[in-house]
Amino acid sequence: MTDNINQTKTSQYPFYIHDQYIKDLSFENPNFLLKYNEPDSNKQPEVAVNVETRVAKLSEENYEVSMTVSAKSTLEKTSIFVLELTYAGLVSVAQDLKPDILETSLLVHCPFLMFPFVREIIANVTRNGGYPPLMIDPIDFASLYLEKKKDNSKLN
Repeated sequence: MTDNINQTKTSQYPFYIHDQYIKDLSFENPNFLLKYNEPDSNKQPEVAVNVETRVAKLSEENYEVSMTVSAKSTLEKTSIFVLELTYAGLVSVAQDLKPDILETSLLVHCPFLMFPFVREIIANVTRNGGYPPLMIDPIDFASLYLEKKKDNSKLN
């Protein structure tokens, strides 16, 4: 397996995603029965979604890119469900990448390619939890990256 990981595939991209996997998944459904007890069925729960990306260097050319998505549904301050998914990919990069290309490849392009799988998992979990599938809107990973970079420069 290590031979496969150490070989960056010939591609139009400066990286190759070898594998993608669920690293951690949690779904809490503490108040499912509330929807049967609620007299006013016109009330819609609020859903807050938070996304964070991370990169861990495994070797000179190999990285683990992970995306953590947290979703919390509430109805008038009562928790309906809480979902947290960490989805990761094993990524090899070309040896001669400039640091700025490496960073944007790992924090923008890889999460962009992994996102459809994350979205499907979340939709399936919420549907299997007894709710309509939560279809997360597309995410602008470039904006998230630039915002994170701007925030980090304020700390220095």
